[in-house]
Amino acid sequence: MTKIFTLLTTVAAIAFVSPAFADNEVQSDKQDIQADINAIHKDNVALKKDRDTLARDRAAKAADKVNDNNGKQMADSTRIGAVQTAIGEKEAERKVDREKLAHDQKELTEDRANAENNR
Repeated sequence: MTKIFTLLTTVAAIAFVSPAFADNEVQSDKQDIQADINAIHKDNVALKKDRDTLARDRAAKAADKVNDNNGKQMADSTRIGAVQTAIGEKEAERKVDREKLAHDQKELTEDRANAENNR
């Protein structure tokens, strides 16, 4: 009799806790999604800044070319290469953040479905 009572108590406790756990999962997924969105926004701001810098460096190089200033052109080319590398890295980081966002959105959908099934 005690074993049956213990089993019923355990099953009831699991049934009671499952919806709360599912709600916590949904809330956690929402926080992850917001963090992903913030990271993508940060990536976009950094990319815009680097692209603006790249445009300025290219304009400076063009002006140095017109003025036949080879030494400054080489320095401009070096800066342009460094900025292009930084842009490539930031684009790769943004891609990862977007993939993470898609994954977290999928998890949210699954956790919401599980929460509904557990009620």
